[in-house]
Amino acid sequence: MELLTEPDELVFFFGRAAILVAAFIVFAITFHRWRVAGERDMQRVLDELAQARRDTRALATAAEELVGRVVGLEDKLQAKEPLVAASPREPRGYDLALRLARAGTAPDEIAETSGVTQREAELLVRLHGPRQTA
Repeated sequence: MELLTEPDELVFFFGRAAILVAAFIVFAITFHRWRVAGERDMQRVLDELAQARRDTRALATAAEELVGRVVGLEDKLQAKEPLVAASPREPRGYDLALRLARAGTAPDEIAETSGVTQREAELLVRLHGPRQTA
């Protein structure tokens, strides 16, 4: 018994074989392109990762530098003497102006001595100054 006896069967057999070979070739080419694209994408991801690592190192260096600057500024601030503050024994601003007004000092002198404004000194003299009898 012969398998391929008719010429139509032989053409059909070779036609199927040619289609299978063509499909295999298309599959091989597609697989190769897919693999090359995957490698290219992987290389791009690795390059971006390397860039991210470089950026992270640069940021870490900058952060360390900033920490050093902040520590230096803290040291400078601690080394400076505090601002001159009035001691509790010395009268300040309004307290001094009030005492001067009660003592009968002129508003001009109160403003100059205590640091209050002229209008404030005049008001203090009117409210707290010695009463003048008419």
